[in-house]
Amino acid sequence: MLKILVKLKPDPYICEMLRLRKQATKRDVLGFRLPMLTHEEPTLDVTDIIVIDPDNTYYMRMGSEAMTAYHILEDHILVIDRSLPPVPGCIVVFFHEGDFYVREYCPERDKLILRANTPAETIIIAGDQWECWGVVMLTLNPLLQPAQKTGRYGHVCAC
Repeated sequence: MLKILVKLKPDPYICEMLRLRKQATKRDVLGFRLPMLTHEEPTLDVTDIIVIDPDNTYYMRMGSEAMTAYHILEDHILVIDRSLPPVPGCIVVFFHEGDFYVREYCPERDKLILRANTPAETIIIAGDQWECWGVVMLTLNPLLQPAQKTGRYGHVCAC
């Protein structure tokens, strides 16, 4: 049984937003550092926490509700590491027949089972007709209400 049910929406804006690092402005005055700035703490960058391998980390937006049983809802941001090999039970992004899918990785002896919420959404593949694109490390859940998504907050985990 082979079903095409889920498509991911690659979101270049989110990728750029999360990779963007603000350059700390120098606050030196006439070549001397201000005494009050000598004990300044470094800025918090969320990528320092969620990204292990920057060269192999990608962000995608979940495009369906096929994985709600795994607490991955539509429009959640997925942080994907392409350098991790899949192990049984992990959530993977895989490329099959021209589309991206998110499923639980459950290999068996002669076939690959990619589980979703329901058996109808589960994909069973016999042979080597698929490619594991990456392993989902974590998801980001947008919590802003639609009334709050205005102005500069319009693209915060835009959903």
